Amino acid sequence: MEVLLKYLLVLILAATPWIEILVVIPAGAAMGLSIAPLTVTAFIGNAVPVILIILLFQAWERRYGPIQKRWGKRAMGIWQRYGLPGIALTAPVITGIHLATVMALALGSPQRQTTYWMVASLAVWSIVTAALTQLGVTWITGQ
Repeated sequence: MEVLLKYLLVLILAATPWIEILVVIPAGAAMGLSIAPLTVTAFIGNAVPVILIILLFQAWERRYGPIQKRWGKRAMGIWQRYGLPGIALTAPVITGIHLATVMALALGSPQRQTTYWMVASLAVWSIVTAALTQLGVTWITGQ
C-alpha cells in the first residue's frame, strides 16, 4: 500500500504545473521507486493535464476571449526561431510544459500538432531523465 501511495504522489506531482518530470523522476527514485514504472507514471501525470489543456483551450477562448499575454523575450525568441518544435522540446527546462502548451495554442498552433509535439517532448524528456537518474542511482549505490 505504501508503494501505491508513492506512485500516486508521483502522478499528482507530475501533473502539477512547474513541477516537471525533471524533478519528479529523480525524487521518485530517491523514494526507492523502480525507474521504469516511475517514468511511466510521471509521463502519464504530466501528459494528462497537457492533453486536457489542449482539449479545453477552445472552450476557454470562446467563453473568455483570446489570451492576451506578453511572453518573455526568451520564450518569444525560441518561438520565432524554432516554432512549435522548439517550444515543445525546451518547455520542461524553460517555461514548464503546461505554460508552453498554453503559449503555443495562444500563438495559433493547431491542436493536433500541439498535442503531438508536447507529448513527444514529454516522452523524450522522460526517457532522458530516467536514464540519467538510473546512472546516478547506480553511481551513488555502486551497483
